[in-house]
Amino acid sequence: MDLTKIPFFELINKRLAWLSQRQDVLAENVANVNTPGYKARDLKEPSFAELVRGTDSSVRLAATQPGHIGGTIRAGAYAVIDDKSTTPTINGNAVDIETEMMKVSKTGIDYQFAISLYKKQIGMIKTALGRGA
Repeated sequence: MDLTKIPFFELINKRLAWLSQRQDVLAENVANVNTPGYKARDLKEPSFAELVRGTDSSVRLAATQPGHIGGTIRAGAYAVIDDKSTTPTINGNAVDIETEMMKVSKTGIDYQFAISLYKKQIGMIKTALGRGA
């Protein structure tokens, strides 16, 4: 059974990919906390509609007009944006270590939550198939 064909798992995979990429960007910010002129960056969080738009399902909704359902987002096509939440210091560095560490922590918690949803869904499928959780 290919779990990536199930829309719910596809959404979780996209969320995990975004969180992983965000963690990379935040790690760069933390690594450059003392680099003169470095500006903090972050990833633009995709909206739920953007995530759903990219799912592929064997069950399609009826569309009354050609433009109703369609469009996809490429995997990994997340926009890196400048984080303007902190003001630059004298040397031009605009990274606040406390803010970045809070973002890193929240991203980790969100990642663990998505993984737990994934595990619960697998357990539900196993139960439905009679194999137990």
